[in-house]
Amino acid sequence: MRDVYTVTDELAGRFDAVNLGRGVPDFGGPPPLHAAAARAVHDGPHQYVASEGTRELRAALAEHYAGAYDPDTEITVTAGATEALRCALASVLAPGDGVLILEPCYDAYPPLVQSCGGRPVPVPLRREGDRYVLDPADLPAAGARALLLNAPHNPTGWMPGEAELAALAEFAVRHDLVVVADEVYEQLWYGEPHRSVATLPGMRARTIVCSSASKTLSVCGWRVGWALAPAHLTAALRDVHRFTTFCAPAPLQSAVAAGLRWAGETGWFAAQRAEYAVRRGLLLDALEVAGWSPARPAGAFFVLARTPVTGDDPFEANDRLVRSRGVAGLPMTTFHSRPERAAGLLRFAFCKRLPVMEDAHRRLTGSLVKGDV
Repeated sequence: MRDVYTVTDELAGRFDAVNLGRGVPDFGGPPPLHAAAARAVHDGPHQYVASEGTRELRAALAEHYAGAYDPDTEITVTAGATEALRCALASVLAPGDGVLILEPCYDAYPPLVQSCGGRPVPVPLRREGDRYVLDPADLPAAGARALLLNAPHNPTGWMPGEAELAALAEFAVRHDLVVVADEVYEQLWYGEPHRSVATLPGMRARTIVCSSASKTLSVCGWRVGWALAPAHLTAALRDVHRFTTFCAPAPLQSAVAAGLRWAGETGWFAAQRAEYAVRRGLLLDALEVAGWSPARPAGAFFVLARTPVTGDDPFEANDRLVRSRGVAGLPMTTFHSRPERAAGLLRFAFCKRLPVMEDAHRRLTGSLVKGDV
């Protein structure tokens, strides 16, 4: 079966559409990061480094997280956040253990859970007005070992409010769950700042935070991620990591260390958020003018929108949108455990250069090429 990303890429290419289906920036991060990478590739290291990551990067990460984690016993560098997530899950799950996943979810989560012997247990995020919310009543009474919590959330842009986050923490403590927190979009929020679930009472000891340079520094292809956890959880995770990839790309670890420090010193994260906020506004306005119903994301760089046609097949809706407006989104079928729940839903990414987003805005708000949306 061909994946939804390839189908979307081919459709957009065939009609020369602006492709907002891929959640990947079309730019390469800040120039000082490139310079640091060039130096590292020239000077090394070129061979294996410590499996848990270079001391340089672990120290930079300890600074990045304001000393909340010990670089020697609580920080592990991985080959991207996906590896961090898999190592975290593999280190805590026994065969058949249930893992709560907020749905719609990034479509890698269920296979990751299953590859570690776990059993995905979907928990719905429900749309209310122009945003998504979590109803704590939807959390199951029992039968789970872990919670896979993605916030800021892909694809809805949901960020838990204070009450939602407290409810999740209380539930995790009451049911003795390990929380695997995917926080790759931690620097991308529009309003209230991101707060990690690990900071709530009783949560640090049971939470593995996973993140990476991919979204933080806009270098998805570098594959440098990390896992932050108390020492007892880190020890088990490192055992899995050692026999999975052994270590992340060595020279790029040095570059990411330099990039994190540079970004923290210059205020680059805030500048990046401001740029994304402009692109978010363009996309929301364009979708509304085009007759779609977008949810307003509080974080990440996606907008989830409903087609004007009730019960619409998302692939057909995307095909019509590409043909009539010259813009492609991503059908949400693989982001739901039951594909029918994705009826009429497309995800649009605004992690593109401003001229690209302005072009998408013109196409979505202009005259129809032919047909209807």
